Amino acid sequence: MEKVIELEHIYVKRDKNVILDDISLSVYKNDFLALIGSNGSGKTTLLKVLAGVIKPNYGKIFLPSNNKNPKIGYLPQKIPLILNSPVTVKEIIETGINSSFIFSDNISSKKIMQVTKDIGINKLINKKITELSGGQLQLVFLARAIVDSPDIIILDEPSSSIDMKTQVKIFNVLDTLHRKKIPIIFSSHDTFAISKSVNRLACINKRLDFHGKIQDFLSDKHLTKSYGYNAKIISHGDHQ
Repeated sequence: MEKVIELEHIYVKRDKNVILDDISLSVYKNDFLALIGSNGSGKTTLLKVLAGVIKPNYGKIFLPSNNKNPKIGYLPQKIPLILNSPVTVKEIIETGINSSFIFSDNISSKKIMQVTKDIGINKLINKKITELSGGQLQLVFLARAIVDSPDIIILDEPSSSIDMKTQVKIFNVLDTLHRKKIPIIFSSHDTFAISKSVNRLACINKRLDFHGKIQDFLSDKHLTKSYGYNAKIISHGDHQ
């Protein structure tokens, strides 16, 4: 399998707190990778390292493929303060040319119209973002992440705090992109998203507890280790 990103011995600390402790992880071309772990386990920080948003204190990041400067589409967990500004959906999506919120004319209107049509938000294109619901905003920022045809897509809690209909729409879009051989990495507490889409899991609790196929993870031992307390898989036929 072709590697697209390789992390070796990544270490991140903030003040005296260790956030990531000796994380080594490979991402492959065919990955639909779910990153899971308890709150405070370092999921968001690891995604930021993968996306190039922050640099680790120690460790190395390799791009083993022929593309040494891959375009990364990144959907952060926290929506930036720009949401308080009277900008339109189209203007937000235009900023997808890079990871900072700087308006650009480099993305054609045709490309923007296509991605909004694919996601189903083309009728919102001229609306102010202050007029949108939480689910609509998440779709807008998904459009921003994918509008520039990224080589890798990284999403932090893409299905958090939105209705089921919007969740389904988001993962249908991601499934379509994954079928085009675009690797996808996302964090989630949503078991629907994890069970429906992923082919690999990475579980962290500051350190990497597990990285592999989803079916190999589904044991009481791995769940307990990853979440830090006794966990058990209960089938529909079990009674407590």
